[in-house]
Amino acid sequence: MKKTGFGLLVLLLPLFVITHQVQAAPADALRVDYHQWKLGKDGIRQEMSYSELLYRKPDSLWIEREIPEAAQHSHDDHHHGGLGHKHADVTGAPLWIVRDPQGKLDVKLIDRHEQRMIEIAEAYYSNVGFDGHWVESWSLADPETLQKLKPTKISENGLETYEIQRGTQQITLVWNPEGQYAQSITAKDSQGLSGRTIRASEITAPKTLPWTQLGNYLSRDYSDLLD
Repeated sequence: MKKTGFGLLVLLLPLFVITHQVQAAPADALRVDYHQWKLGKDGIRQEMSYSELLYRKPDSLWIEREIPEAAQHSHDDHHHGGLGHKHADVTGAPLWIVRDPQGKLDVKLIDRHEQRMIEIAEAYYSNVGFDGHWVESWSLADPETLQKLKPTKISENGLETYEIQRGTQQITLVWNPEGQYAQSITAKDSQGLSGRTIRASEITAPKTLPWTQLGNYLSRDYSDLLD
């Protein structure tokens, strides 16, 4: 029997839904470049740049600073050589954040040198560079907040540009709705004395995610390191 156009549409619809879901899957790995600058009253411009790798699953986020090999070796020789590791130095250590179904966060600092998972209580989040906001850390921006705004531009490939005024800061944010992350954020103050840019790009996630390789790591509380 000959299939009608409607019948063919019914047959193709499940395939379309599956394809659409695959295309709309959030990016599971990002490289994020940070750059900020400030102009002092002495006319000297100070700048700082660094990059981080983000590995993202619905309930897990791994944040790891990219540290050049030469800098890492110099740091290791200074803090872990000679008489041994005298201080609990975890500069640049990866952060592993897990969210349970109720939204509670479990934050750990991963010390690869000593093979420790250091539990971070909420009171110490700021000490390790985490502001406690899961969504903003996972997506680099809050998509629910963006839904309340109207984009000033939508590109042919679907990227949404938002212009936001926050105090004296003028912010331009480009949102990638398919990958579910802020592709770029540029902030400048009205006087031109400071600014910051964040640029994210999708990368290939490692075949073995780093948090699956911590089986031999010992747990330790962050407060113990402060003694």
